[in-house]
Amino acid sequence: PFHFYQSKDCDIIIPQAGHRDVYVRAIESLPLVQSPEVFGLHANADISYYTNATKAIWADLIDLQPRTGAASGGVSREELIAGVSRDVATKIPEPFDLPLLKKEIGVPSPTQVVLLQELERWNKVLQVMSASLKDLQRALTGEIGFSSTLEELAVSLFNGKLPH
Repeated sequence: PFHFYQSKDCDIIIPQAGHRDVYVRAIESLPLVQSPEVFGLHANADISYYTNATKAIWADLIDLQPRTGAASGGVSREELIAGVSRDVATKIPEPFDLPLLKKEIGVPSPTQVVLLQELERWNKVLQVMSASLKDLQRALTGEIGFSSTLEELAVSLFNGKLPH
């Protein structure tokens, strides 16, 4: 017989060619839960699987929350989102003054070039965050319409998740 997987705890044998009942008995004799090693994976693959499954369950539970009506404490969904967005907006740091930094550095080393590029990207992230939160505030007050991006941002802030 061919041993598909063999260890001190488990021996999975592929049956010889035969009748259907032989295969059914072989399948029914397999344990319901297999270790990751049976499939050629590292033993820690279980940890990763269960971590991802737990995150997915929590995300689904959060998504099941009602999207209308008043939240706890009599605060409406829109008021909660507005409060969170204002709070986040106040915590956004000032962008780096790149021209001043470039002047102070002078001729940059390769590492400093990479640092300056990353600071430029960071400034863009801050700009997008700030603009998105301002647009969300305006949409909540009815000044502009809700785009799909702003709706996703509002849902993420309402659910206490990081926006995508």
